[in-house]
Amino acid sequence: MRGTARLAAALEAYLFIHGAPVARAELLTVMQEDEARIEEALALLRERYGREDSGIELHETGAGLALATKKEYDAWLTETAGGRTSLSPAALETLAVIAGREPVTRAEIERIRGVSAGRVLASLMEKDLIEERGRLDVPGRPILYGTTKRFLQCAGLSGVEELRKHWDQRMTEGDLF
Repeated sequence: MRGTARLAAALEAYLFIHGAPVARAELLTVMQEDEARIEEALALLRERYGREDSGIELHETGAGLALATKKEYDAWLTETAGGRTSLSPAALETLAVIAGREPVTRAEIERIRGVSAGRVLASLMEKDLIEERGRLDVPGRPILYGTTKRFLQCAGLSGVEELRKHWDQRMTEGDLF
């Protein structure tokens, strides 16, 4: 059995080398430790990265846990290290409709947006931001679309419910636009 500091160091190394979010279940398996010990080590990492002298944080989304740069450095890093791939306004609109109503069909998306969504849906699927979630049980059996774990990771969300909650709060406060 390792000490908490050694387990935290091992978790840190694993998250660093993995690069993408890691599910808690995977951490339990890989580290061969019980959940309480993993949580203790994660708390140590959160404390370490929560300090002002750290440029990274332990970030948790619906996709899992990952090491990420702190949001306060995003603009500077984008400027110095190169920009991110941005989405077109049409892609952002489509993604918003899907995240807000998932699972949703292409016809529903097109009805809401008022334009064809075929190319945008293909682009969002190619970027792994949306996925097929099955088919609606009506004639023609249209595809149902929903967001992916990658979308949650990119948006920094633990789940789509978090986005909906934020949206509802902004609507209530009247400061949506």
